[in-house]
Amino acid sequence: MANWKKETDFTTVDALHNDLSNPPSKYHDPELAATEEEILEFYKRFGNFLNHVSHTDVPAGKKFFELKDYSIFDLMGTVSRPNLEPHYDHITPYLGKTNQQFREVEIVAVTKDFGYITAVQRVDGKAADGEPYDFSFRSTSLLRKVDGGEWRYVHEHYSFPVDMATKIADFTGKQEATESVEFKKKEGK
Repeated sequence: MANWKKETDFTTVDALHNDLSNPPSKYHDPELAATEEEILEFYKRFGNFLNHVSHTDVPAGKKFFELKDYSIFDLMGTVSRPNLEPHYDHITPYLGKTNQQFREVEIVAVTKDFGYITAVQRVDGKAADGEPYDFSFRSTSLLRKVDGGEWRYVHEHYSFPVDMATKIADFTGKQEATESVEFKKKEGK
């Protein structure tokens, strides 16, 4: 897998895709390359918010979301429309001075006003209650260009790999699917 990167390391969509450990999706439309670059600029601004702005201005991040028409399958549970704002107002300040890094980032524009980003994210820091945290997860983010031509997240899905036999999540994100398919562990493993 590629090394962890910060939003400041991102240059172009082609550079991101060259960094993938697998080939990029065949569904990249060359006619939407400029749209993919727009989505990358949005993602870089969001990364800057997570790693810097959120430390002193929590409400500033709300502009990245379609607040009333957003849903997320979050690591700790589902947030359904139109309930992002209370969740955001809890989790963003709770995470405190978070440090976020990314790898395996792929951006695909589906149309000129809709696209998605897949990535593996690493999040570490110290929560508002003093508890340290460090975990990695898979993310899929759906974005839409809305009123005024601004990109907004409309749905996200975060997940950890889970060992199906032990029902324990891998907070490092390193577990491969073939390692944990069976519901019962085989003898000697």
